[in-house]
Amino acid sequence: MRSWVSLFKKEIRSLLFTILVSVLLVSAWEIYLITRMDVWPLGLTFGLGFIPFAIFPLIMLVMGYQSFRQEWKNHTIYLLKSLPRSGSEIVSAKLASSSLVYVVLTLYTLGLHMFFHWDQFQMLIGQMPEQVANTFSTTTIVLSIITYIIFGIVPYILSQFSYLVSCFYSKFRWLVSIVVFGLSHYLLIRLGGFVARLFNWLPDIPVGIMWSGPYGQEAATVYIGSGPIIAIVIVLLGFFFTGSWILEKQLDV
Repeated sequence: MRSWVSLFKKEIRSLLFTILVSVLLVSAWEIYLITRMDVWPLGLTFGLGFIPFAIFPLIMLVMGYQSFRQEWKNHTIYLLKSLPRSGSEIVSAKLASSSLVYVVLTLYTLGLHMFFHWDQFQMLIGQMPEQVANTFSTTTIVLSIITYIIFGIVPYILSQFSYLVSCFYSKFRWLVSIVVFGLSHYLLIRLGGFVARLFNWLPDIPVGIMWSGPYGQEAATVYIGSGPIIAIVIVLLGFFFTGSWILEKQLDV
């Protein structure tokens, strides 16, 4: 366990620059939005504040690809492979550190944005129909958090897996990575759909939605199957352990 923690700390240190740059950019964006609050229409700055949340999964994609590319580039892969650690321990340390950065950046951005836009947020909640507002604070928030975490982990694991597969080739690794990345997404969807059938017995998740109709604001409750979420997690674990096996048993340095 102590050796895994050392690997984890090493990965965190390697991501400090990414953390610093991300925090500075998010802070600068939020400060800019604050200066526009009294200039732009009400609610516009609140909505634009969520743009970083669309960028963070892309950062995870890059971090996943770079996680082992940097090891090869800096020739530290020789030391990493010589350690008496399994491939899953090495890969999990990288995944855990990047996921922690992803969550911390998300919480920092959300906290900073809500701090400066709390009045607009309360106004938005107040305009929601009662049946939507009642579910918004519980089921919707929990489901949104789980979905967003998975949405960030998916590109990380698949891009990391794609790079490990490309290491079997001495040329055109970037092209191989792109092809494998695309095929991995296809397999994730296809296999996920098949595995999800095994969990059809699980209860659906009720989520309140709201939209603008001809008679004003309308609301309804839709039910999302929990089986596909579990299926995606299972297939992702398959990619994770396959990548760990490739690193430990198949790749020579």
